[in-house]
Amino acid sequence: MSTSRSGSSHSDEAQRKRVREFESLLGRDDLRITCEEMGALLSGRPGKTISEPACLLLDVREEWEYRFVRFPAAVHIPMSRLPENLHRIPKDRLVIVYCHTGIRSLLACYLLVQNGFQSVRNLEGGIDEFARAVEPALPRYCLEEGRRPPESVLAENARGVEKKEHNPWGEGVSDSISL
Repeated sequence: MSTSRSGSSHSDEAQRKRVREFESLLGRDDLRITCEEMGALLSGRPGKTISEPACLLLDVREEWEYRFVRFPAAVHIPMSRLPENLHRIPKDRLVIVYCHTGIRSLLACYLLVQNGFQSVRNLEGGIDEFARAVEPALPRYCLEEGRRPPESVLAENARGVEKKEHNPWGEGVSDSISL
């Protein structure tokens, strides 16, 4: 995979372009929080655009992703289960939504805004960009061909206590992944 001068890969740039296009379709480009702002917020130093003292981190990734890497104290509600779990999210706090690359979390932000949440932000680039730009100690992952979790992620998940039959890809996929 080739990289640009900034060190990001061309696929990362394509991903950012997809997010921008999706923001344009939704008519909202004011929901972003950068990885640097998130890093400052997590370290206790309020960023320039964040004035709320407390926030809720909402992880909308699948269970296998959440078990592999996550922010401490994040609330985990997979995107597919978010509509029926809106009551679990406080409306009086800043909600920072994240996923792997920022697309699912952008959809989640839009859903929250449509349901009366006033202070919502999407982590630009997701936890993957955060790991690359701010916290290199965080483990990173990408999907292998065939849209399957990497073997290293599955192996790490298998060591966990919550073993179950799980199909993170939803409809249209016949085989499930044993975690």
